[in-house]
Amino acid sequence: MKKLIFKKVFTGTEWLNNQAISFENGKIAAMETGEGGDQNGFLCAGFIDLQVYGGGGLLFSNQQTTQAIQATFDEHIKTGTTHFQITLNCSPKVNMWRAIEASKNYQGNGLIGLHLEGPFFNPIRRGAHQEAFVQAPKLAFIEEIINQTQGLPTYMTIAPEMFSEHELDRMIHSPLMLSIGHSEASFEETKSAIDAGIPRITHLFNAMSQWQSRALGIVGASFLSEAWTSIIVDGQHCDFDSVRLAKKLKGPKLFLITDAVTHDESGPYFFSKKGDRFTNDQGTLSGSALTMIQAIRNCVNQVGIPLDEALRMATLYPAEVVNRSHEIGSIGLGKKACFVHLSDDLKVEQVWYDGQSMLTTK
Repeated sequence: MKKLIFKKVFTGTEWLNNQAISFENGKIAAMETGEGGDQNGFLCAGFIDLQVYGGGGLLFSNQQTTQAIQATFDEHIKTGTTHFQITLNCSPKVNMWRAIEASKNYQGNGLIGLHLEGPFFNPIRRGAHQEAFVQAPKLAFIEEIINQTQGLPTYMTIAPEMFSEHELDRMIHSPLMLSIGHSEASFEETKSAIDAGIPRITHLFNAMSQWQSRALGIVGASFLSEAWTSIIVDGQHCDFDSVRLAKKLKGPKLFLITDAVTHDESGPYFFSKKGDRFTNDQGTLSGSALTMIQAIRNCVNQVGIPLDEALRMATLYPAEVVNRSHEIGSIGLGKKACFVHLSDDLKVEQVWYDGQSMLTTK
């Protein structure tokens, strides 16, 4: 049994001082008062990113391989992300099947599922996704996706207004975890989809119908519902004041994603980095250069969200969104021993995955 001692620990619900955390077989076996150990900064649960496209120069939308998934883990573990959903841009069917197969075959660390962002979008809200790959939902194709993803936790962003009632009902009553996004759905259509069983919304304010005085759109439906809603806090995808307003209205139902991409010219998706933003060849904002720790810092320093709440937005809440809070997203008995040690100025100093030290900057 291994033991770590820290002066300060944020469990996800409370701050504890002088904690000795013992773990074996990758899980926390005991927590008790202990003296000594690290005296600076604090320990928290590893970050969880439900929308990340790749890392280390391998974009999953171009290369649907286990190597691309591993490269994503290797890149983002450096900034505290211990768990993630590898994400596929709107893609042709053959690439979707490859993505599913690679995700099922991956034997490395960190992967908690696949995020299929598309192909059932509203073309006018496709953003940087290629229009040629946007498809109208058909029941036969829906059944193929359900069958192909069997056994693989799969999150899927869809435009609900593009579906017939029967098609949408089939999706809702499948194992797929659905989220509303890349959609021009009206407030009424969005609320109907939420009430029918789609409890998630993808990257608030981006690629969706907006909140207007007489047409509240998806943004308004998010504010007036309990739907889990992700947001990209990089100062590029939405203004920090918009994040501040969203947090006041959504409270604990707002969680962080990075939407992070990487430079990879090997396939149909090529995003060019200029400064701290990625764009496609048409100049459209395309994913981000964000890390989860930077998103947390932005929440604290730019938006004014208290530190403990900003941490929950990157740990506990995304774990709850994908029904994994029993094992990740917080620190407690029986949970996975996945930790991040942060300095007082919110820099990643050390990361553990299942009790194994993966990174140290000390």
